[in-house]
Amino acid sequence: MGTPNKKMVKACTRCKQRKKKCTGDLPCEYCSKINQPEGCEYKARVKSKVAKVTERYINSLKSRIRELEVEVAKGAPGSTLDYDNHASASDINPLLEPTYGLEFHSKNELEPKTTKRYLGTSACAQFLRKVKQSIADTCNEGLLSHDPSYTSGTPLATDPEGSIDRGYIANVVAEHLPNSSDAQRLISNASKMIGADYLFIEPQYFELTVERMFYRGSVPKHAIDLIQFSVELLRFVSYLALGSLFDKTRQGSKSLSVRLHSTCISIYGQLTSVYDQAASTSMVQSLLCIAYFALSQNKTTFAFTMVGNAIRIMFTLGYHKSTQSQRENRTFWLCFIYDRLLAVRFGFPLMIDEREINVPVFDQAEGAQRVVSLDMYHFVAQVRLAMVTTQVITKIYIQNPFSFLHNCHLVLRQLKSWFDLLPDELKFDYNNIKSGLIRSTFNLHINYNYSIMITTRPVLLYVFNVILTKGSHGGDLFENDQFNLILDLLESCIQAAEIQSRILAKLYYDDKMAVNSFLDCHYIFSATIILILAGYCQMLMKKSVLYSGGIECLFDAIKNNLNFLQRLSEHNIVARNFNEQLTEFIDMMSSEQVVQVLNPDTNDNQPYILFSRSTQGQTFLSNDQHSEEKEFNIADVGFVDLSELLDNMNNQFLSGTSVDDFLNANF
Repeated sequence: MGTPNKKMVKACTRCKQRKKKCTGDLPCEYCSKINQPEGCEYKARVKSKVAKVTERYINSLKSRIRELEVEVAKGAPGSTLDYDNHASASDINPLLEPTYGLEFHSKNELEPKTTKRYLGTSACAQFLRKVKQSIADTCNEGLLSHDPSYTSGTPLATDPEGSIDRGYIANVVAEHLPNSSDAQRLISNASKMIGADYLFIEPQYFELTVERMFYRGSVPKHAIDLIQFSVELLRFVSYLALGSLFDKTRQGSKSLSVRLHSTCISIYGQLTSVYDQAASTSMVQSLLCIAYFALSQNKTTFAFTMVGNAIRIMFTLGYHKSTQSQRENRTFWLCFIYDRLLAVRFGFPLMIDEREINVPVFDQAEGAQRVVSLDMYHFVAQVRLAMVTTQVITKIYIQNPFSFLHNCHLVLRQLKSWFDLLPDELKFDYNNIKSGLIRSTFNLHINYNYSIMITTRPVLLYVFNVILTKGSHGGDLFENDQFNLILDLLESCIQAAEIQSRILAKLYYDDKMAVNSFLDCHYIFSATIILILAGYCQMLMKKSVLYSGGIECLFDAIKNNLNFLQRLSEHNIVARNFNEQLTEFIDMMSSEQVVQVLNPDTNDNQPYILFSRSTQGQTFLSNDQHSEEKEFNIADVGFVDLSELLDNMNNQFLSGTSVDDFLNANF
């Protein structure tokens, strides 16, 4: 990654093409002026790291290698290995698979040597086919001319077992694809709405892949070529489905997105019969897109399955050990981000163990160009935050021998380090919004506050449980030496939820919120739970202030969040589900039985006690039913500064206390 806070020495690629002077900023003035900040990038060739050694030294190494080979041969007299011909283990045993699966090289000499495919040779059917192939090679090649799996030049059989229906693929291309201009618009729409966080579309993808294969080419007739064509078609249609999902310009775009998503699933079903040969970077990217769409339809289990399949392919291809291009590298880390996204939001198990990863973020091949762009900055920051999410899951939500406060301190320290290392281009300032600020920048800070919330919210539950069991008598509910520490953690949790709510409000009023997405609705949902619970705790704690920000501001945030979810419910099944859950929770807390138990001294002069339901089913605060909707005043929005909290935790570090006993038993 380039050095932040400094201008680039060279011009960006767009200014180079224009042959005009570039300001060197990221984004530069021209890219900001034309409203394409995400396209501003700087390229520089990576210096070759070649160690200089003498020819004499190389010859000595070769001599030593020959000596060792002779010694090995003497130690194994029965060995018949021909070292001069470089015989490999796969040559000796054609069924023995290398580390990352058996490599398949096309007999076409024009095909790049890097092409490789996992053939799944361990399957018994594959073993039988190899036996039959041996017979055919020895006796009569015509015996197996009907089988499409042996040579790349053999036409497909009509038997659906182990093959793809070419007629179906041709029908998808002819009937389901939009015209070229609409397709390009939808792909661009998906890229801008989802951004670098959860989607990667390589530069010139449309020109080099889509137009060449689907608008200027034809459906191949040969087996291997058709498989590759179908995989790319799957990826293309998955992008179109996402682009239609967020398309606000045309009516019926949502129904179109659902149809395209169904087409994706159907194409994927065709590819499962040749899954071993379809395994590729494009397949992984397609499955992640399908998972993202499934989340927007509230199909969380299906999304988890698709991400799991993508990760399985990725491990089969060996991307966790080595990648040969930025696309492969980016695809691997996208799988990592999706894995953490699902695990922390739904309680699913982690599928990728960080100890098995050997590839860095954005691995650069020798002699390749190093790209510096906002897209790269955003993606690297998201990967680093996903790594912190690993610690949240393992330290906060999985029982371990350390105390909760110890683990909480560790995670918060990592979050602070993440925030401090953000480049200035990704910093967030509502008082002076930069022209290059894009949705991905908002996402980073929403995720940052979300991470603080899920790390510290067990303390809020602890306080609520103490109030339920011991009554609402104030600070004497807690041990004196831990009360201040509890307040510090609560302050950070509630403040992060309020800030996240205000950022989402800004997106909503600026019409930048993805109304059909899962993530935006989930962010509103998670923040609102904390604000509602904090509001009740504050009302019940008559003698102590749990949140210095003021209960009026807190309840304004609750009301706005509920209003957003209510409006989004008209377009989004996920928002409808979250709205129903919050409504049920509020109805429970507002029932007479609960109010009498929690607050028997309720009187008409105490504000903000109950929530109500309007005749339209909208949930709002009972004392503010007549107020008009208004936009948040976000001029004073900042970010949770964890420095003071971490210092206080260092000074008041406690273990073995009642808060630890409760949290260790419940998380």
